[in-house]
Amino acid sequence: MSIEDEIIRFKMQLLRKMPFYGDIVMRLPIVPNEAISTAQTNGRRIEYSPKFFAKMSAGQRNFVLMHEIFHVLLFHCSRKNERRPQLWNTAADMIVNDMLMHLRYDMNKAGIEFERPSDGIFVYVKAGETVENLYAQLLEDNKWIKDFTKKISIRQNPWGPKKLNSVKAPEDLIIINIKDVKDGKDPDPEDFDDGLSRQAIMDIIRESASKNRSDIGSYFVPKQIFGLVESKKIKWQVLLRDFLIDEIDEETSYATPERKYIHMDLIIPGYGTREERLEEIWAFVDSSGSIGNNEMSQFLTQLYRISKEFKCIINICYWDTEVTDVYKKIMHEKDILKCTPSHSGGTNINCVYRWMRENKVKPDVMLILTDGFFGELENQYFSPNLSRKTILVLSGDISVTDDMKRMGKVAKLN
Repeated sequence: MSIEDEIIRFKMQLLRKMPFYGDIVMRLPIVPNEAISTAQTNGRRIEYSPKFFAKMSAGQRNFVLMHEIFHVLLFHCSRKNERRPQLWNTAADMIVNDMLMHLRYDMNKAGIEFERPSDGIFVYVKAGETVENLYAQLLEDNKWIKDFTKKISIRQNPWGPKKLNSVKAPEDLIIINIKDVKDGKDPDPEDFDDGLSRQAIMDIIRESASKNRSDIGSYFVPKQIFGLVESKKIKWQVLLRDFLIDEIDEETSYATPERKYIHMDLIIPGYGTREERLEEIWAFVDSSGSIGNNEMSQFLTQLYRISKEFKCIINICYWDTEVTDVYKKIMHEKDILKCTPSHSGGTNINCVYRWMRENKVKPDVMLILTDGFFGELENQYFSPNLSRKTILVLSGDISVTDDMKRMGKVAKLN
């Protein structure tokens, strides 16, 4: 049986035994490529070397194919943003291989050949760990290394002492479009003109999950896959109003009832013992150039109107790699449109948390307006206690990452 026939056989086995994966794999392009040495994906299609596959058992080939399939389903190419490609690929491989070791039992139980290959990065990974967090750990553990193309140091056990082993940097994620390398660009994999689009893959995952709802659970499916295809983001105005309404509700208490109704034998909750005060909103707006003037003006105008409705104080800060312009206590609508950025550069979300810490800013609620491409979230700056007070407003249609979920509630601009 040829390798192509073996791959078709594997697809059919998945379709019968694990239809969630089968439905997806049947529509995902998997093609041979004589020019590559192993297997790879650009997030839209999967390619494999026939010579590489010819040396492997059927179980090993199936493992490698599922490895690349998981990279696609977890959008590892498009989630990279500005991170170092070799470290990102290593972190992604650690996540995927750990998931596949969980899936191996179900594969074997279903009678599908599935065997761990001799090469690859196999280490213990904490349950629920994200590729973003693993990348940050790798960056810290390899901070003295300048060339990541040869060896990368990784932790063998996340729970034990910090013991590092060297591994060869994997190369199965195509996260640079070859035709643009000369220009120094690092485009989103959406720029590739072959394979399925990210939106198409998201639609296939949703459709497969809906069709095979009763079957999912009888075999391992990473919950992260479903989290990344969430598409129904609530508008930020709705979330902000809900938050402010909840704050008002918390101010009422039966411990201090409205006295004017007591003579009527009615006990109605009144305001608490805390002095009545205005809620303070801090809005941090990405000024790197990714958000248009019309979108920004619309956001600020709507923010002002909500603030008047709930009698809030507005503070507006612009940021790129630093917080560059700060406008405090905006009182009039004509003034809010005068709050403009004076600088536009790169993008690093950590500058917002660093600035807040340095200036001892403790908002009642904070909004972060961004296109979603803002670098990695660093634990040394990020304040988890701000998550319940934060609304992350995305200007574009982008997949929600684990970093975004850590920051707070995610909403859409329009």
